[in-house]
Amino acid sequence: MREFKSIMVPIDGSMHSEHALQQAVYIAKLSKATLNVLYVIDLNTAVSAFERMTLDAYIPGDIDAQGKKILDHAKEVVGDLSQTEYTLKIGDPAKMILTYSKESDADLIVMGSRGLGAIKQIIMGSVSQYLVTHAECPVLVVR
Repeated sequence: MREFKSIMVPIDGSMHSEHALQQAVYIAKLSKATLNVLYVIDLNTAVSAFERMTLDAYIPGDIDAQGKKILDHAKEVVGDLSQTEYTLKIGDPAKMILTYSKESDADLIVMGSRGLGAIKQIIMGSVSQYLVTHAECPVLVVR
């Protein structure tokens, strides 16, 4: 049986990611693992192409505030689990989650089966499918 020391859970504010967060908290408590909660700001969906050209690495306040609000809600869900880190990153969600899972030495990624972008999933493939295919550690997809 594999022992989990570091569990990563990417969240996006959707119901599916909240269920994944709850499952990750449960597993982290059982295994006494560190929990890494990640929210990725996807500027491609949050900001128009014209605005992206003029931003020059600036994140509009409303987008940054939304990410912080989602992470604050995650803190409420996690509760008193002491070994928890909360991180906000910018980039392509699938690639950023994969990169961060390596940086945090994740033994397990727990994520929702669907995020907020259902149409994008149909056209480009889902983030969860990308991670199941490319992650170096097990990926638990929660419905």
